Amino acid sequence: EHFHGPLFCVLQGDDVFLEELGEPYRSRSLELIRQNVQQVDGVLVHSDYYREFMSEYLDLPKDHFQKMLLGIDLKGHDGTPEESPDEPFTIGFFARICKEKGLHNVVQAFDLFHKKYPDSRLSVGGFLGKESEAYFQETTKHLAALNDSYQYWGSPDSREEKVAFYKSLSVLSVPTDYHEPKGLFVLEAMANGVPVVQPAHGAFPELIEKTEGGLLVPPGDPQALADAWERLYQDREYRRKLAQQGYERVRQFYSAELMAEESLQFFQKVVEASRFQQNEPQLTPDP
Repeated sequence: EHFHGPLFCVLQGDDVFLEELGEPYRSRSLELIRQNVQQVDGVLVHSDYYREFMSEYLDLPKDHFQKMLLGIDLKGHDGTPEESPDEPFTIGFFARICKEKGLHNVVQAFDLFHKKYPDSRLSVGGFLGKESEAYFQETTKHLAALNDSYQYWGSPDSREEKVAFYKSLSVLSVPTDYHEPKGLFVLEAMANGVPVVQPAHGAFPELIEKTEGGLLVPPGDPQALADAWERLYQDREYRRKLAQQGYERVRQFYSAELMAEESLQFFQKVVEASRFQQNEPQLTPDP
């Protein structure tokens, strides 16, 4: 009511929160958001997938959405494809520990993979909240029998610890049940020379097509996930090729500097257009 400049909002997975609300709160919240979003000049998202999805979800024209580059600060991400270990072959999961992030999918696939390749390891990292402790214990309790083949790193206290986690991996997989709108962990893994294997939904196909730094598998298919890991396990040169491509293209296309530059250009253009409209003389009809 008081601000007269261009107004934008950013959406980054808000549907996941809304869909977890019970009724009537979900429907009422969605109704209010659909009403209020009409008042902003645009909606900012980080993937073509999320633009398409939220356009339908919020009943809003697609031209009301603007895709903004997703970038990461590469400072300190000093892992390289050469450092990513071939032995032991280490599969990593790094995300908040909760059902929708798909830890159970990784564990089911690792059960299949480890039976065939007992020298392999699973490393899990990420914040574990109280509400997900029972899920985590139930999902991973049988892994204790694997001794050194399984490790939970917890939630890193610093960027250095997070990078150390990535550098210990041969491949990263976060096979989410929900459709991920961003996928920062994909970019972070690639930035440290680690290829990824991800479900073919959400923003993942866009990221992997752009970087060529990983493989896509059918969602919800532990065997397909294990098979993709096996391909990388057996073909070290191919794994290194994917790692190198991702490493280079994250730096080429997804740096924080490039994100800032493109964002600045967009907002400057918007502000200039707004000023022009405000200063444009108003035509009055002839008497």
